[in-house]
Amino acid sequence: MYANPIERVVDANPVDNPIGLSLIDELITRGHAKIRIGRDIRRQIAHTFEIARGFYARPLPEKRSFALPAFVEGYRDIGLEYSMRPDRPDLTESFSVWNRNRARTEEWVTTCPIHIEMRRTIDALTMPIDELFQSMADRWAPGVDGPRVKTASYLQINYYEPAQHSRDMLQDGHEDGHLLTLVTATGPGLEIDTGDGYQPAEVAEDEMLIMPGSLLTLMTGGKISPLYHRVRNSFRKEARYSMMYFVNPESDQELEPWIRNESNAGIDIIEQANALPQKFGLPTLVDGTTGRGR
Repeated sequence: MYANPIERVVDANPVDNPIGLSLIDELITRGHAKIRIGRDIRRQIAHTFEIARGFYARPLPEKRSFALPAFVEGYRDIGLEYSMRPDRPDLTESFSVWNRNRARTEEWVTTCPIHIEMRRTIDALTMPIDELFQSMADRWAPGVDGPRVKTASYLQINYYEPAQHSRDMLQDGHEDGHLLTLVTATGPGLEIDTGDGYQPAEVAEDEMLIMPGSLLTLMTGGKISPLYHRVRNSFRKEARYSMMYFVNPESDQELEPWIRNESNAGIDIIEQANALPQKFGLPTLVDGTTGRGR
């Protein structure tokens, strides 16, 4: 399925995984990386965006009916999430699908077209992420398994109407607070901090952008920095859709840094992962899992 799969070789030296090494080096030196995706996953993503267009065109009361707020599942109104400050909310509607909620039995969860397609997309993206983390473990902590991430990770599609807003930024600059984020979009706007200021992100049709978060910074003892990014308003009449796969560690594991130094001394990475969503107006990972979100 993938043009450049990261092949996992059991008990191998990391040099036997050249694609993994290349992505890791790119994350270290550039602060981000691009993973090439094959034809099948490109078609899946394109189809998911097409289904999303139909969903977001529905009346607002109907969209709101496809939501489990306590579990952070499904639709969320514009203004409920923010990047830096509550008084500057992200100017986007969103729809989230969590692996942790796959056992939910609410009727819309099993019949909503966008929900069904997003689950299929998650399944397609899970394997390369697992392989990338294992390559990192092989490089910095040989013999250690990569972190378990499946049930704590989620896919989100954001819907923007640039021409409807006067703000220059539809999302303010921030880092996502996850291990990493895979992202692609249907239109311009995403800008990344390259170290010399923010620049437009250039992502080809057969690529997804890998954006490291502060949890990965902790895992690597600061070797990989979090990527700050924002979404600039193009003021175009065309809607913009973005897809993000947010990758978090599962909470029922002990997660030790691959590289230990003063930057992560005494820090509990799982504890950090649980609390970080609160920075953006979201419940903790535990609260979302147990239905205590809002």
